[in-house]
Amino acid sequence: MKNLKALLIGSTLAFGILSGCTEKTAMASEEIMTNILSTSKEFQAYYAESEIKTFQNGKETDSITMKEYVNNEGKKKVITKNAKTNQEAIAFNDGKQLLSYETGSKEAISLNVEDVDLPVYQTHKEQFINMLENMKNSHKKEVISEEKILNFDTYHLKLTAKKKNSILGDMEFWVDQKSWFIVKSSFINAEIRVDTEYKKVDFNPVFEKDTFAIDLPEDVVITPAENMTATRSGSIEEAKKVIEKDFFLFNDSDLSFGEEIEISEFGKEELAHKEIVLNYKDMNDGPLFSLTIFKALEAEDIDLGIETANMKVRGNKATYIEELRNLSWNENGLTYSILIENPDMKVEEIVKKAENMKISSE
Repeated sequence: MKNLKALLIGSTLAFGILSGCTEKTAMASEEIMTNILSTSKEFQAYYAESEIKTFQNGKETDSITMKEYVNNEGKKKVITKNAKTNQEAIAFNDGKQLLSYETGSKEAISLNVEDVDLPVYQTHKEQFINMLENMKNSHKKEVISEEKILNFDTYHLKLTAKKKNSILGDMEFWVDQKSWFIVKSSFINAEIRVDTEYKKVDFNPVFEKDTFAIDLPEDVVITPAENMTATRSGSIEEAKKVIEKDFFLFNDSDLSFGEEIEISEFGKEELAHKEIVLNYKDMNDGPLFSLTIFKALEAEDIDLGIETANMKVRGNKATYIEELRNLSWNENGLTYSILIENPDMKVEEIVKKAENMKISSE
């Protein structure tokens, strides 16, 4: 369940800059939506402090505190601290790059975002609308009540997954009725629950001039994220050398992955990861799905914390995540992960075609 916990925490942090709302009745939904659409479109600066707690089977396992600094230009600094280890991490976004650094480390990671439309540049209203749109088919929405949290009048909203095996599970949000800022949230999936609650929110902050300056120790080296992944094109023989094994390929006449394979190598030493990607297309050169292959983790099955009933590929236990349209299984020490790109292609077709896969050495 380790992967699921990480997924939920990641979802919580991502939704921490989003806003959301749902429907109690048709009339209530119309009134709420009208209110949202009439709110200001101006980006709102804020300073906030929150706490993120993770529970497994009702027992607290992790606790993280977070401080957020966001100005009117969209520049952002986030400081997180693990309550148990006191380990602190800092992330900066100056509009040109994202930079993350863990205290005590000799390396910081940067990512160029000049041409990326990040949620941080959206108003809370815009973020809310996007979230609501993304979940309209996967979750049932309802307004539970109106509650006072901190100094905010909030809507208490509940999003219940329509399907039992939803990767996001059930969610609850307490959303400020004026700004549509999520003051409190809860993500629940199986025995894992992640709660986030803001302890302080200031929409009229006064920041010092150096608040958003990137101030790192002199001995810290900044490494561009692009340099951490070496990607190139190669042949089947080159791909075999990278993952150090023969691997299975689809063997249907109506499928083609072109003449070359994408080969990626990133990380160092024990954290090194190598993978190959085959992008399959139909006879008209239209994208169908991508097949990613890498060494399976030792003594660990594919586990995203989601039960997939009676799903098998080539006699192996498989996991299919419908929200992502991703099918994965382990075979002969390798993990095969398929991302279906063609909306008309069914997972059952993939499973059937997989039965005819051939080994790369043939």
